[in-house]
Amino acid sequence: MGGIGRNVAAKARAFGMKIRYHNRSRLSPELEDGAEYVDFDTLLRESHVLSLNLPLNSKTRHTISAPQFAMMKPGIVIVNTARGAVMDEAALVDALASGQVATAGLDVYENEPQIHPSLLANDSVLLVPHMGTWTEETQTKMEEWAISNARMAVTHAKLRSIVPEQRDMA
Repeated sequence: MGGIGRNVAAKARAFGMKIRYHNRSRLSPELEDGAEYVDFDTLLRESHVLSLNLPLNSKTRHTISAPQFAMMKPGIVIVNTARGAVMDEAALVDALASGQVATAGLDVYENEPQIHPSLLANDSVLLVPHMGTWTEETQTKMEEWAISNARMAVTHAKLRSIVPEQRDMA
């Protein structure tokens, strides 16, 4: 559970939700902040709401597809604000049609900018633009951070942050 996941967890706690998570490795108790670490299959089987907060790379493409939907509780709510292709949209459409998934909230799409026509036509799906960082303040901070990172690379041959999941992306 990275920074975004922990932020989502804090908001969900405000609604009295029990937080479970799966990650490549378990977090420290301080970072868990009361969340329960579970294996991926348990997360799928026992969740009422599933929020996807993971990077897209060759290993995470279609992390959620037909076999994973089949494991979920009927009537689950799915929110994907990560990257569109971490979830198989055709499988989501089928899971919505069968009632396995009650509703989905998406601000990312598998084949952006196109959105699966069956998602557009489904009243149980909320589709919004991916605009969480489109404020002047956030854009300025992101620009300053990127410039600082580039400066550090040139002057110290180091980066402030490396995204390991993106090393193998073409």
